[in-house]
Amino acid sequence: MLYKKQLNYLSKLSTVSLLNVFLLAACSSAKPTAKELALIKNPPPNTQAKIDALIPVALKWYDDVERTLYTKGRVLSSAEKRQAIEFGIKNPNKIRVVILEKFPEPNNQTVNNHFEGARAMGNIILIKPRHKDNSVILCHELVHIAQIDRLGLKQFLKRYAMESEVLGYSRSLLENEAYARQQVIK
Repeated sequence: MLYKKQLNYLSKLSTVSLLNVFLLAACSSAKPTAKELALIKNPPPNTQAKIDALIPVALKWYDDVERTLYTKGRVLSSAEKRQAIEFGIKNPNKIRVVILEKFPEPNNQTVNNHFEGARAMGNIILIKPRHKDNSVILCHELVHIAQIDRLGLKQFLKRYAMESEVLGYSRSLLENEAYARQQVIK
């Protein structure tokens, strides 16, 4: 029962987060304060408990999505592989790009969030058909995969959730790194 509640919460959280991505991006992108950075490192117990409860559910969800979609994805092109290596991705041959109109959500649901154009989930990059040829969006997601390689998936998810909770999407350090490093693949 707890697992089902966590999946429902994760589904609501991810859908709400995704719906607000562009609204939040319009907010101030000022650098985090020292107090905010301290909150990320030492969050209040209730925030930490909420994120700790969601991480096992999120890990299972990522694993399920990756297992289901991996064989449906295309491999990276030679230029995309070179870019992935430049970003620090350890094994770009494992990455698959999957074009989907509706992205998976927890509880085997899908959502057609008009605002979300792409998402990295483990070694899978999901891209909406309208963005399938957009190398900047692909690079942004490759940066997230490099972050996952650097931190490990569990730590990436914890940090991403904590930064989103404390700073919001537009001020998240992981998101800002992805925006700063995204570029056109040559």
